[in-house]
Amino acid sequence: MPELDFFDCNCRFGSAAAGEAAIATLPELLAEMDYYGVRRALIRHNNLDKGALSSNALLAEALAQKHESRLVGACCILPAQCDELPEPKEFFAWMRQSGMRALTLSPFEHRYLPNRLTLGKMLDAASERKVPVLLNAFAGKWPELYAFLQEFPKLTCVYVESVGKWGSDRNIRPLLENYPNFYFETSGYWVPEGIADLVEKYGSRRILYGSGLPRYNQGSSMLQLRHSGLDAISMARVAGENLEYLLQEAEI
Repeated sequence: MPELDFFDCNCRFGSAAAGEAAIATLPELLAEMDYYGVRRALIRHNNLDKGALSSNALLAEALAQKHESRLVGACCILPAQCDELPEPKEFFAWMRQSGMRALTLSPFEHRYLPNRLTLGKMLDAASERKVPVLLNAFAGKWPELYAFLQEFPKLTCVYVESVGKWGSDRNIRPLLENYPNFYFETSGYWVPEGIADLVEKYGSRRILYGSGLPRYNQGSSMLQLRHSGLDAISMARVAGENLEYLLQEAEI
């Protein structure tokens, strides 16, 4: 079996609500990555439901520490109308300086509708720059996700979700078929031979390794990928090369 270079695209850290799993600190996160053999991770902060600005600040502070070469941040955006974030040009400059290479959004927690009226300015700029947008907010919200992608069809985005992928192929596959910049990550996709089937139908460039940490450990999706039946080139792409490519393509 080939040696794989894993780059986790679905990983969170920071304190969580009572009763929820959490990787509270960067040393804990890095220890977890070392244990399972994950070289790099694209990380979000658990504090998103409490506020985009505070979570962005905490994430930037974490990335400023000495381990930033292994970690890349995904920061949260908000509608432009309340003037909470700077204009896109200034915002992307801040992202670059802070070690951020992707975006995420939490519209339902932050009380706005995710559409062109609210997010058009920022997401059009992200689309032009090929900045990946993680769609963790739409977990199980298929009508909302479909409506969002109809408004931003050229956006580079990754469906990042750990719970509801099993049994959802009839929702997932039309998106892979119709939106060439839509990517799918593997956490929670407990479908025998499912990854190989998606790769055969949509190509090995569209699927990314994600763990769902801290809900799941990083080894569970690794095991699924290692035993997927993919050839070595496809497996290496899914494990880390695809995410590396997306982040390198981003013009930040």
